[in-house]
Amino acid sequence: MNKTLIIGLGNPILGDDGVGWVVAQEVEKILIEPSSLALPPLSAELRGKWGEKDGSLKIECLALAGISLMEQMVGYQRVILIDSLNTGQHDQGEVVTFSLDSLEDLLHGHSASAHDLSLKGALKLGRSMGADLPKDEDIQIVAIEAAHVYDFTEELTPEIIAAVPIAVQKVMSLLKIMEGTRHDFS
Repeated sequence: MNKTLIIGLGNPILGDDGVGWVVAQEVEKILIEPSSLALPPLSAELRGKWGEKDGSLKIECLALAGISLMEQMVGYQRVILIDSLNTGQHDQGEVVTFSLDSLEDLLHGHSASAHDLSLKGALKLGRSMGADLPKDEDIQIVAIEAAHVYDFTEELTPEIIAAVPIAVQKVMSLLKIMEGTRHDFS
């Protein structure tokens, strides 16, 4: 059985950095109550049975990076990461999607420790040790451009709140694609 992991990344007390958690929680609500979105429900195989360890889909909200994040991916064939992005290359609230293999492998990144690895480096290390990890092209990222990722608040800015439904749609589209059906990204 192909197992899929959805991870909402970020810190919910650092303003817009918590958007990954919000999107992941909204996706979980939709999967529990498919009628809340105008999309056909996912197959029973992909949805699995909520709360059972053998389900083929799991949703997590985490504040991890590098090796700790890689460890969460062991045993999954596909991963969707949802996070804020602070590049200054997009408008605030713009939602972008890409696969990990298209991302430059930075030597450092959004990590809690200067002694940690980038996610790509951690995955490479894990694979070299025989860990059952998804390929970089099977790790999809849904990111929302956000400037206020270090503000000490649990509130999202209006631009980021407006982006949440768009990001949810992107995640649902990725799930449908992973499930083997065609779905438009636009």
